[in-house]
Amino acid sequence: MIEKVGIIGLGKLGSPLAACLASKGFDVLACDIDPNKVKALNDGLAPISETGLQELITENRSRLRATDSIEQVVRFADMTFVVTATPSLPDGRFSLEYILPVCEEIGRVLGRPLGKAAFHPVVITSTVMPGDTWGPIRETLERRSHRKCGESFGLAYNPEFIALGSVIRDFLNPDFVLLG
Repeated sequence: MIEKVGIIGLGKLGSPLAACLASKGFDVLACDIDPNKVKALNDGLAPISETGLQELITENRSRLRATDSIEQVVRFADMTFVVTATPSLPDGRFSLEYILPVCEEIGRVLGRPLGKAAFHPVVITSTVMPGDTWGPIRETLERRSHRKCGESFGLAYNPEFIALGSVIRDFLNPDFVLLG
């Protein structure tokens, strides 16, 4: 049963995702390399500007906190969402420059005893190209953890179909859900 969720990245999508999941009753520990975003969330303030975010954080503050430690998030969570930046490259692809180091660290942590259920789902929410999740992202997690995907950890891609300014509304009331 998933009760505790980890979010890595407190940007335009990560902060609203963390607040929305907390509003649904999950205990959420979020992580970011920006100490200002970590401090803001721990102080009960929205780390970014997004319609309805401050209200959602205020209403769910008891289930929502932040850290700068990926290890702390993975050890805390029953499932970890990766919501890092994936800037566009000149050839139209999305860069993995931020997501792969995060996966390196997640893999390192997954390679050690976690002191909880052995299977840990990792969900990529960042925008990546077809093939990147099962390619370099999975390969990085497996190489660093010395474990096989599907046996001791899971890997899924969960893109969000949202628009800035209505992320929370779109997340809580999606126009459609894509499966498959």
